[in-house]
Amino acid sequence: MKKKIVLIIGIIVAIAVITVISLYIANEDVRDWMDEYIFRKNIVNENLPTISIENENASIYAYDNHIVVLQNNELTIYNSSGKEETTINVQVNNPIFESCGRYLLLADKGSQNVYLIYNTSLRWQKTMEGNVSYITVNKNGAVGVVLTGTTYKSVIVMYGLTGDEEFKTYLSSTVATGLAISDNNNYLSFAEANTSGTVISSTVKTISVEKAKSTPSEAIIYTYNPENNSLIINIEYNGNELICQYDNSVYKLIDGNSQKITDVDDKTLFLDIKMGDYISKIQENQSGILSSEYEVKVINEKNSSESTYLLEQMPSGLYCSENVLAVDMGNEIVFLNHSAWLLKHFTSRQNYKNIVVGDSVAGIIYRDRVEIISL
Repeated sequence: MKKKIVLIIGIIVAIAVITVISLYIANEDVRDWMDEYIFRKNIVNENLPTISIENENASIYAYDNHIVVLQNNELTIYNSSGKEETTINVQVNNPIFESCGRYLLLADKGSQNVYLIYNTSLRWQKTMEGNVSYITVNKNGAVGVVLTGTTYKSVIVMYGLTGDEEFKTYLSSTVATGLAISDNNNYLSFAEANTSGTVISSTVKTISVEKAKSTPSEAIIYTYNPENNSLIINIEYNGNELICQYDNSVYKLIDGNSQKITDVDDKTLFLDIKMGDYISKIQENQSGILSSEYEVKVINEKNSSESTYLLEQMPSGLYCSENVLAVDMGNEIVFLNHSAWLLKHFTSRQNYKNIVVGDSVAGIIYRDRVEIISL
């Protein structure tokens, strides 16, 4: 008899759990209510972990579950609780950051110094033979750097995990404007712009790393020319698939062929291609003669399926990491995941300056401090 009662109770609990999960997935009103009153996803800037900033012009960045603060040539790394983990001495006046997973790449734009950090440890540092204009790093710690200020318009250099040079590519008549390395380290792709004519033209080329080391003259295996003289905004590898953002569209570039994923038009307010295998996009939709609604779309680049989240007001910015997108709403920030489900809804009682987003942490930057939100 007791076993039957336990079985019946177990079945009832299972049905209740399945029902709640189904309602959470299928019904937006139920999901909003549960996010607010059960999961407590609404937070304000009270009692959050805080990092004090001495220099108002300090550079702040987020990667993985860390917040970094660069000031006075010291890069200090903090955890998601605001505890200082380590400080690394660097020589950087004009910092640019790139990250992937636990790797952080820091360079001095327009100068020579480059630093690769894994987790909280300095993996290697180099002084370039040229001026850094663009950098990239993949999840395996492979690094790409674009250099200017040499006898060539651009020099592209790829480094392995230990900092050993893999190869160099020299561009004599074009300027490299973008760079990405595949997750398997087999390919490096770059965007280049030709400014010698009356109209600026841009192209994406893919280099086989193996051929670049053995037969450099055969290293470029694919060339992609955009339609209608579209300009290339950004390129990213999502896994081993190359995604290219043009000024009017986003394409997947595969084995010399291209496949459109989404358009970029006058209704597109913000777009980002850095979110793992997804593309995040915010667009304005006309809901009436004098009114509009704003919609976040998270697009799966593999099958073009879309998840959406409606905003209550016009957004002022979009910030993405591989796992998280943050929508700036003025004094509010909405954090979403790949399914466009709410992770956190942050409200500030003061005006903040900027937002930085890592894979599991975000930093809200004020004049004198950074407030930390775990995601």
